[in-house]
Amino acid sequence: MKNPNISANEFYNEFMGTECYYSYMFGILLTDGVKTIADQEECYWFLDCIASYQFEEKFRKEEFQVWKIERVNDTQFKLSATDGNNKVLATQDIESSDFFFNEFTIWKEDKVLLLPSEH
Repeated sequence: MKNPNISANEFYNEFMGTECYYSYMFGILLTDGVKTIADQEECYWFLDCIASYQFEEKFRKEEFQVWKIERVNDTQFKLSATDGNNKVLATQDIESSDFFFNEFTIWKEDKVLLLPSEH
């Protein structure tokens, strides 16, 4: 049973590695776990945000990125991106989303979006 007080990563913790890669926009690939969560939770908007930032110079230089959405209150979220060493690359307020969980973290390694458990 879904519990909004845990992260999407905790709920979908069965993903270890990936069997398939799925093409996404701008040459980005999705793993089984990322695609499943995006499909089940209807949060392709989060993947769109990640993809849209990749055109900026500082993101092109970072082969590893940590992307996170965290609930601020009710339907508002904060999106953040770091280099994995706590150097903030970007933050963005998401004014409204019906995303069920309080948080969700995706890693970007080179051109692949994956769950931390799939590393």
